[in-house]
Amino acid sequence: MKDGKKEQILNSVLRTFDVVELLARRGELGVTRIAQEAGLDKSSVYRILATLKSIGYVCQNPATQGYANTSRFASLCPHAPDTGELRERTRPFLSRLAEETGETASLGILEGRDILYIDTVQCSEMIRVNLPIGQKLPAYCSALGKAILAFLPEERVRELFGGSSLEKFTPNTLSSYGALAEELVEAKALGFARDREESHRELACLGVPVFGADGRIVAGISLSYPCFRHPDQALAEQLLLPRLREAGIAVSLALGFRAAYPGTPENRTAKGQSANHPSKE
Repeated sequence: MKDGKKEQILNSVLRTFDVVELLARRGELGVTRIAQEAGLDKSSVYRILATLKSIGYVCQNPATQGYANTSRFASLCPHAPDTGELRERTRPFLSRLAEETGETASLGILEGRDILYIDTVQCSEMIRVNLPIGQKLPAYCSALGKAILAFLPEERVRELFGGSSLEKFTPNTLSSYGALAEELVEAKALGFARDREESHRELACLGVPVFGADGRIVAGISLSYPCFRHPDQALAEQLLLPRLREAGIAVSLALGFRAAYPGTPENRTAKGQSANHPSKE
């Protein structure tokens, strides 16, 4: 500082953000688990959560007594590129997707090396995947993340993941850049990505890309589900992928995308018409 004085650090603020960031990474957690993982005493955690809850930044699940961040955090970044519009345009399709498939539907964007979930519609099943708004997961071990990475320039993906090791969260987590690059080639060719117990045990996910009017990748949509409900991966894809891809096409279309959508016949645009005969606007 110019006056030579030391910066004044408020430990209470640091502790609060420790809790907020932990909930963003892990989703819903109870007080005891938060205290253990954040290295705080339970009384401090109670006070932090009570404060955040009183101003609407965390909510408490009455069934489990666990806490999670709320969508109010999204309002702190009003200038994030097209995030508000993206959520608004996508929400009807997420709701329909969750209703028709009976699984959790999510919308996410790439933020650094992570996927940031910016909207989620929970399914009605008693046992379901919880992905609260604001949660982050490493992009390399989530289907939604790989669906986005597959359509980035190869050099960009190498910048993100080529120079460091990939942390393993389960035995199925990809452990090298080479393995990730191979999966991304396949995902780009197929038009979707898979994740079966790569970030969490007993959880699986399918992800598809979302494109903007300029043809660039802007986001991804995913369906997440417990493995026991769809134990056969091929059958899960046969059942869930058509609806998921339909949502990816619909959202891309809503954002102005008019080119051929990956994984569909080459002469079919996102609007379902011949690429040589675009519709009149």
